[in-house]
Amino acid sequence: MVKISIIVPCYNTKLYIEQCLNSLINQTLKEIEIICIDGSSDDGSFEVLREYETKDSRINVYSKQNEGVSLSRNFGMDRAQGKYLMFVDADDWIDKNTCEIAYEKAEKEQADLVMWSYIREFKENSLPKNIFEKEEITFEDDQIMGLHRRFFGLVGNELAQVESADALCPVWGKLYRRDIIEDNGIVFTDIRKIGTYEDGLFNLEVFEHLHKVVYLQEYFYHYRKYNENSITSQYKEKLFDQWNHMYDLMFEYIKDNHLDGSYVTALNNRICLGILGQGLNLMESDKKHKNREIKKILSAKRYREAYQQFELKYFPIHWKIFYWFAKHNMACGVYVMLICIQKMIGR
Repeated sequence: MVKISIIVPCYNTKLYIEQCLNSLINQTLKEIEIICIDGSSDDGSFEVLREYETKDSRINVYSKQNEGVSLSRNFGMDRAQGKYLMFVDADDWIDKNTCEIAYEKAEKEQADLVMWSYIREFKENSLPKNIFEKEEITFEDDQIMGLHRRFFGLVGNELAQVESADALCPVWGKLYRRDIIEDNGIVFTDIRKIGTYEDGLFNLEVFEHLHKVVYLQEYFYHYRKYNENSITSQYKEKLFDQWNHMYDLMFEYIKDNHLDGSYVTALNNRICLGILGQGLNLMESDKKHKNREIKKILSAKRYREAYQQFELKYFPIHWKIFYWFAKHNMACGVYVMLICIQKMIGR
């Protein structure tokens, strides 16, 4: 019996895919299947996947047109046989006991989902990232709805830790009961339509149907932060329109599910915080007058309306200054701070 189906979307990750696959085939839990979906890589990734497939019968390799990570994951879910699902990106890796500990915890606690912390792997060092501060937490029903709201955004004093706004959102670092996803027809939204945050939209639908979640403060997942081919390090020309579409979907979800005002506040806060992502994306472009482009974003109706209720009192001083410029439509101030942020994060 397959206990866990591990879904690995792959596109031009030849430099890293062997480390990823080695971490999977050497799991202490042997009853797993590894579903690799290659999106027409042109760097030799597919050939590496095929080589591993011939060595380990638990690996199934598929090749399809490059349509983005969302549709690759959906393709993998359609073929999964395990009781549980796990997602691993092809440039990342996991500790060898990840599947065993997560599976045993899910079975023992009858949990719908088990999640854990991760390590951000930079070229020069590794930094652990906690999702929560306690070593182990069990969430049930109403507590899970508190987590559910966080996928829309932060509210109140949560804004004091804005750097951790989306720490909960990735689908990697989690073990999902597959039947919950299948029975409710949950799939990933096409990333080409929303630009980013496909994980968050997926999880906000999943968490709606969960009754028990267990968090482990174990650093099983290793998230590589220095892959220059990663989609997160490339300029996205359509990001403004894609995020507007994403916000439309989230507002529609709030309305259709009759969610309370805290969800609207959270989403408006996400829109306000989004100027950082929009700005950093713009800084990756070759456009000459970036401050003018920032002004266009800040002047958009959706942003102006969101900033009207945006509270700055919770922020640390550096973020308070940045978002004060944004709230008051001061594009030059935002632009200068984006330059500083770029230097700080090495982009």
